[in-house]
Amino acid sequence: MLYIRVGLILAISLLQGCAYYVYSPHTSYGLTKVDTEEYLGPIDTGYYSPITSPVLTFDNGVQVKFSISEMYNSPRKPQDLEHFDNARIEVFITSLKKGIELDTQHIILEQYRISKKTSVKFLEKKHYPSLAKNQHGLLVCTYSELTQKAFYDFYQEKSIEVPYMTDFNLDLIKGSGLISNPNILCGELVAMDTNFADEKGYFTITLPFIETGSTKEYTVYFYPVGTRFLAK
Repeated sequence: MLYIRVGLILAISLLQGCAYYVYSPHTSYGLTKVDTEEYLGPIDTGYYSPITSPVLTFDNGVQVKFSISEMYNSPRKPQDLEHFDNARIEVFITSLKKGIELDTQHIILEQYRISKKTSVKFLEKKHYPSLAKNQHGLLVCTYSELTQKAFYDFYQEKSIEVPYMTDFNLDLIKGSGLISNPNILCGELVAMDTNFADEKGYFTITLPFIETGSTKEYTVYFYPVGTRFLAK
């Protein structure tokens, strides 16, 4: 297995400079701790990639899917916007059982290689008309408006109900289904003053769920993966 440094962009000239390889850092996750960065070669990664975006099913019946932009995997530059300082992790949650809530006030992100713990804020996204040209009229999970206020309109209640869906599995949702299905809880986990460059790319998120008055925590391990693309 070949390992590469997170954030490394390497160009190899081919055909007299007409094509080159671009190495890009992404984030993967699972229920098992991974201590080394993985290099996955020239694979087709993306928003719905089964490698970088799996669906996790906890033993309480909750199903979770995350999506993290690679822009948080590079060291912040002086000219970058303040937005790059606050990592936003998109999350989609549903449940195979009734009566489960997410404790929104005690979600923790731990970057264990640098011994840093951050209290994560939950921002609920609701369904508004899509602004995308190919999604005219479609209601999708998004901000109420594209303003600074909406970007930091964090959920204030202690907990939020996880939708229960019968005859349903998050693995089966494809295309725009994640953001258009009204029965999926969608939102962002926002970690202020946080990014995932270098050693900071190894971290965990602990999600506390409430069922019949009792709280149980589930920890998800995140780690960097390197991917290669051919640019022409």
